[in-house]
Amino acid sequence: MAIVSGIFTLAFLAGLAMLFGFIANHAFKRRSPARRAGYAAVALGVLLTIPAFVALIGSGAGLLPIIAVAVGTAIFAALAFPLALVVTKRKPAEPDQSVFD
Repeated sequence: MAIVSGIFTLAFLAGLAMLFGFIANHAFKRRSPARRAGYAAVALGVLLTIPAFVALIGSGAGLLPIIAVAVGTAIFAALAFPLALVVTKRKPAEPDQSVFD
């Protein structure tokens, strides 16, 4: 059962990453696909770990658990980036010449 729940969790993360990539496509039309995917991945990582941050800060936890959740945020963002990049590369927008990527 643990394997099935892990698979469902990763599928949920993949779906959200693609949704956030789609939203980033419309919100940041002039940015490069990599930058839009980065925005989507970081937003997803932060939104998924906000409840953990609130719970830790509210309970008065030390610095180490908060750093551990920050590492989890980075891992979520790293997992979401390739999937968001797939979606942001689908519909290319005309690049902004004033931005260097």
